Amino acid sequence: MRSAGIVLAAGASRRMGQPKQLLAVGGEALLERVAAAASASRLDEVVVVLGAGAEAVRRAVALGRARVVVNERHEQGMSTSLRAGIAALDATVERAVVILGDQPDVTPAVIDELLDRHQTTGLPAAALSAGGVLQPPVVLSRELWPELESMQGDVGARALLRSRPERVAVVTTDRPPADLDTPEDLARWRESQSTPPSATTS
Repeated sequence: MRSAGIVLAAGASRRMGQPKQLLAVGGEALLERVAAAASASRLDEVVVVLGAGAEAVRRAVALGRARVVVNERHEQGMSTSLRAGIAALDATVERAVVILGDQPDVTPAVIDELLDRHQTTGLPAAALSAGGVLQPPVVLSRELWPELESMQGDVGARALLRSRPERVAVVTTDRPPADLDTPEDLARWRESQSTPPSATTS
């Protein structure tokens, strides 16, 4: 089953007050860390969706084997970046793993476990689950992609999955990957980064 990763990193980082893609986390840029995790997983290809400050980010961040797609409509919200990423995949890709570009705790092992869980259950989607709440990264089979076309604004794949949880295979975790949206998020993450998130299949 051919799989592609879509790393969403097009936002303007207004709440952070500086480009999140370039934040220093663990001695490297945040987006570089996320792209490296995706590239080190079993994904067959990785697409990084850029938008705000795309050229500056591209120059500053080493993205490894990932290829870049620029979403010119990024100001209209995450839904446009998700559609841009899906549109960049060719007909051989059977499933996409949507990864947020501001999640420094995502690891190759987490991505691979989601891929395994998705394949073994036969369900059309898979996601992390923390306290019963579905979280990214998420796996979406091609059969679900048309449903993304109706999404508008600043919503992503998790909204689609939370509306139909019976379609989702889960990997439970007691500590979901942090989303770094604000300076406070970043400070909390830096305090807790020594303990990686754990995940167990259920």
